[in-house]
Amino acid sequence: MGCQQNTVSQQDPLCLSCIEQACHSQSENFESHVQQASPKDAAQVIAIMERFPGCTQKYPNLIPIREKAYHNFGSAFYASEQPWYPDRGMHAFQDMIKSIKNRTIAHAYLSSHIQQWRDEPWAQDQLTELEKYIDQSEDIFALFAQISDKEKLTQISSLPQSPKRDEALIYRWKDLPQDAQIRVLQEWISAKWTMQTSGSSQLPQYLTLDWKKRPLPKDVPDFTAALVIQTIRINNREVKKRDNLLKSAINWPPLKSPGQHHHRFDLQPWLNTADNYRISAKASIEIWPTNVQQACLNHEESCQDKPLAVLPAEFDKQYRVFVGVETGAPRRHKVDADNLKTSKALQLDICSDETCVFLWNGEKTKDRPAISVVQGHDFYIKSTANHADFPIASRLMARQGEGHIWREIAAFFTFAPQAYDIPVRADVDLGDLCHQIGPCKLELQLRPSLRFARRDPRITRYWGSTLELGNITLDLQNQTAKQIWSSIQKTPSP
Repeated sequence: MGCQQNTVSQQDPLCLSCIEQACHSQSENFESHVQQASPKDAAQVIAIMERFPGCTQKYPNLIPIREKAYHNFGSAFYASEQPWYPDRGMHAFQDMIKSIKNRTIAHAYLSSHIQQWRDEPWAQDQLTELEKYIDQSEDIFALFAQISDKEKLTQISSLPQSPKRDEALIYRWKDLPQDAQIRVLQEWISAKWTMQTSGSSQLPQYLTLDWKKRPLPKDVPDFTAALVIQTIRINNREVKKRDNLLKSAINWPPLKSPGQHHHRFDLQPWLNTADNYRISAKASIEIWPTNVQQACLNHEESCQDKPLAVLPAEFDKQYRVFVGVETGAPRRHKVDADNLKTSKALQLDICSDETCVFLWNGEKTKDRPAISVVQGHDFYIKSTANHADFPIASRLMARQGEGHIWREIAAFFTFAPQAYDIPVRADVDLGDLCHQIGPCKLELQLRPSLRFARRDPRITRYWGSTLELGNITLDLQNQTAKQIWSSIQKTPSP
């Protein structure tokens, strides 16, 4: 469509040449036309006006329309593919202060164009005003974390902490003071010791050490991490095995890329007497440049360099050893998302001496056939949990219809995580349930069991879900002596 001089026609409301002419001069017709345009067209006109520096300031009567456009279409104005316009940048600074809706996307726009505005005098004035709100907004904090010099970075890193602030500081971890450096790096590289509060002198008693490096966000300076174990002590005495320090039993390669290591120290040979012990261990993660020499990783004298940072990993707790009893204080895991992953890995079958039927195969199975059962012969549940995140310690519960009492008919535990678990078998005892020969319909449920979790000292945290397994029909071919006796007891006297 053609354009009329100094105006925008109804047929072509986004006429680029007309808007450019209006920006080089002032036109009441142009102002009036924008005020009458639809919200979407008005926003497009405002966006075109911002291409010409100072244009938006020429039309103060359009400020309400501009603010409404940013409110409705802020994600388009601040999209990552949008080029840098000084007028838009100024508005982004204002939105970071006053617009909760647009604050995050305004920060993203300013962040992606730092080089264009960093040295501008007007930007310094905006930053001075913005700094007043640094403790009130995570996005404002993140912007200052990107542009501050070392002195200023030290100041803002001492402000009250939060996960989002540490995520912003990780991009500048090399410039942070030591305490802040350790804090933000621990989210991405960590070593953790774990051990139960008690155990049996007759069973393994594991002190475990997990060390892992998570994938770093894009543009974060990478590093190489090396783990050094300083001490492993029982009652303040260094643990030795045939005159060799126990800590020397492990020599992990450094982590140059994301990954993890897991190691278990069985302390049972040193904890074989019932008593109270003090278990302590110290390790540290050394952070090195990616091009570090092998001599530094091996702590050879030829290395003249020092680590960029050192993160401690310490463990110190009282530990109680019992004799010949099931002990321990494992915790039931209560994070639903984590438990769901283990539930997906679980497979549960109920078997007689003739056949097996799925109860659970990552999810509840349907349309199960009746299973013939001869009590006294094989009748058991079988469980596998390959690649499960948590150990499974559970009780199989059953009841005869809604409103009846749940009764435990089997229980089992399996240790995890590991790449492959040998199937676990647990005998099923119906007890007083299904005491008549013939079909018996039961409702089944799988519950977590602290009693069985305590049977293996390796289990410090176990799967915590309760699974509704649905109904199954058992075709009983006989009765146990207990069931016969129970039936006699319930039979009324003549």
